[in-house]
Amino acid sequence: MTLRALRDACLRGFLYGSLVYGAVLAAIHLVHNQVGSVTDALIVFAAFGLLYGLWAAVLFGLARLAAGFFARPDDRERRGLFWGLLAFNLVFWELFFLYGLTYDEAPLGPSAAWGMAGVLIVLALLFAVAVVAASWALARFTERLRDRRRLAGAVAALAVVALLVNAAEPLSLEPPAAGEMAPPAIQVADTGLKVVFVGLDGADWRVIQPLMEKGELPTFAAMMKQGASGDLGSIHDSNSAVIWASIYTGVTPDRHGVQDFYRISLPGMKTGLYPVHRTYFKELADLTAPLGLARQVPVDRFSMKTPPVWEVVDRAGLTTGVVDGYFYSFPALRPSRPESWFFTYGLDLLAERASPRAELFVQPKQLFREVRPLLAGGDFYWQSATLFEMLAKRPQPRFINFYTHEPDSAQHFYWKWWEPERYFGVTAQGLKENAERIPKVHRDFDAFLARLRKQVGPETVIVVASDHGHSPTIVHSLYTQHRHGPPGIVLMQGGPVKPGAVLRGADVYDLYPTLLYLLGLPVPRDAEGKVLLEALDPAFVRAHPVREVPSYAGLGLSPGIPGASRDGEMNDAEIEKLKALGYIF
Repeated sequence: MTLRALRDACLRGFLYGSLVYGAVLAAIHLVHNQVGSVTDALIVFAAFGLLYGLWAAVLFGLARLAAGFFARPDDRERRGLFWGLLAFNLVFWELFFLYGLTYDEAPLGPSAAWGMAGVLIVLALLFAVAVVAASWALARFTERLRDRRRLAGAVAALAVVALLVNAAEPLSLEPPAAGEMAPPAIQVADTGLKVVFVGLDGADWRVIQPLMEKGELPTFAAMMKQGASGDLGSIHDSNSAVIWASIYTGVTPDRHGVQDFYRISLPGMKTGLYPVHRTYFKELADLTAPLGLARQVPVDRFSMKTPPVWEVVDRAGLTTGVVDGYFYSFPALRPSRPESWFFTYGLDLLAERASPRAELFVQPKQLFREVRPLLAGGDFYWQSATLFEMLAKRPQPRFINFYTHEPDSAQHFYWKWWEPERYFGVTAQGLKENAERIPKVHRDFDAFLARLRKQVGPETVIVVASDHGHSPTIVHSLYTQHRHGPPGIVLMQGGPVKPGAVLRGADVYDLYPTLLYLLGLPVPRDAEGKVLLEALDPAFVRAHPVREVPSYAGLGLSPGIPGASRDGEMNDAEIEKLKALGYIF
């Protein structure tokens, strides 16, 4: 085989990858991110073109080399083209369709590992047949593009397709206009209630229920008996960063603006891109980031276009206490009331490295000295220890927000030993070492809730919720996935909550208006969810009818939020934390 033949094969691959995939995916990302800069748009088109073009060029070149050994001399070019198309298309589309496929999504509902493997094999073969047919048709079509006019016409047609992709949401290089809205006057009604919101990321009834039946979670069981509980519908095709932003703001992702854990910034860009799909761009960017070709910037409070619930409560003049509000609690709100306190997500990163700007993580800043000894030992340890430290030394605020990622990470990493029949390679030694990992985490939560109930008293409404549940998978580096939106949990107890009430049809958008209502704040009409009135005593609801305001969007960024973001070292530490949780590879 001549070098010219190899060069031509690589060139065909580059054109195919950059135009058919790179241009289209670049356009999708520009639409998804509403990129308003022409310069940024050109950088995105160039980056995606190079990324997919070089990937395809390598595969087309290898296919042409293979054809030189296995095809007849007069058939090598055609076979090399077909094999290159097949290799590229097969890798892309098999990953796209089968990536993280869960037992809940799989046809026929397999219950064991061999059944799931059979489903995956059948689906893979079906996709392979479809890709072979498509690649053959593309190869025949490409063979006809011998003269430059036909090639130019094909390129022009592909460019038009790229620009018109997602026709329902046309590409615009102008940023969306921000609607001007006057901040509402917040009139607080006296409900006589204090509220504690406990966010358990990834908590799932399919773990909690069996443990309750064994008598291992007496507090969960008592709260269900004495309060209201049910499934909590989640957001399809989203991750925790997106869903918690909706929980805390009560609006959809397109309104609060958070689309992933982090933005990916390409060299020369003014802004960054939220990835549309892991197999489109996200994991490729994860691989190129160490080379300096992409930078991952975690989301924070500045990423949200609408204020979270604790800022609304603070602006209403009520006392607040926050121990972690996920990414959106950074930087720390400087509360309007001196009795309030605020500890951000990522505070544990200062356990060994004190920051000269600790006030970005703790408010009032002098509290950092008190809690610094508590910051070692993992997320749930420092979070729960800090909460009880504040409750022991300070008056209980009207509203407390508590968040921990612990259930989610434990279930992602150890579900294989929770349902061993669903996985291959489960050994007796592995079961001995890991079978108690998930139960222990939940027993710790149960003990935490028992202590919390005792600390805050029966007239405080405790709302426990998760952003999603979990579903096992055998085709992912993590043992569970939740992109299809398995329901989370909601559990309410205390004050006017009805004993034994079963909540049906609740979803993550309902938490925000419910928390505001319990605190006596008006509910915004532009919130997506509803107040969970069915969980409450009708006499309380009659005495305290739901009041409304048009929106809280006009509140904007709280004046107590300092205009700062993480420094480079803290950004890197957050990225390492995401890697440890399995969200970056």
